[in-house]
Amino acid sequence: MTKKAPLVVANWKLNGGTDLICTSVASIRNQNFNVQVGIAPPYVYISELVTFLRNSPIMVGSQNVSKFESGAFTGETSAQMLKEVGCQFCLIGHSERRQVFLENSESCRTKVERALAAGVMPIICIGENAQQYEMGLTRDILYRQLHHTLEGLSLNGQSLAVAYEPVWAIGTGRAASVEVVGEVHQFIFDELVVMLGEDANSVQILYGGSVKKDNAAELLAIDHVDGLLVGGASLDPEHFVQICRVAGTG
Repeated sequence: MTKKAPLVVANWKLNGGTDLICTSVASIRNQNFNVQVGIAPPYVYISELVTFLRNSPIMVGSQNVSKFESGAFTGETSAQMLKEVGCQFCLIGHSERRQVFLENSESCRTKVERALAAGVMPIICIGENAQQYEMGLTRDILYRQLHHTLEGLSLNGQSLAVAYEPVWAIGTGRAASVEVVGEVHQFIFDELVVMLGEDANSVQILYGGSVKKDNAAELLAIDHVDGLLVGGASLDPEHFVQICRVAGTG
């Protein structure tokens, strides 16, 4: 099976500032990683990062997007607004959004549609928590998240990615085993084929959850692991650079 070119995305979450932007840009701007690299900073730094990376292949994205197009929705940012400031992708349905802000798969579906309509690539995040994992409910949870978000969707040649982030692995230093990741990513791919047909072959499936330079190569060697969503390790610019280098030599 031919592997897709890896996509490595940094999710800074509610971290960073001008210092992190400057050190990150200095570390990655002139690198040739042989992979597609993206950074999702907090909203207020998106325009600044787009400006610094304007002549670079590094993509800039958002950690979220509104399900609304416009109107009296204080604090929201639409997909069209993100597109206008230079965003190329957006994360949708990250576990922290689902848990802390009570987002559900139905709202994620609307966000996916808004992003695609604006020409912004959605990266749909799915994953089970520790209790669900221990109860053997991983496939049930992922099935519902995937089908509620993507069933009946038409890509029309547009880009889409899915990120599997087991909640019990995020920020814990405990990445899922090779066996678990392999089984889950195969399951995700099979469900994408059911829902999207031939379009499934163009969807990149990322793994996230305690990704580091030491396990990046092992993870990317697994079938249907087409890239990585990196959280805490992306806040160390040199560490993130090393993950990108590993991804580009696979």
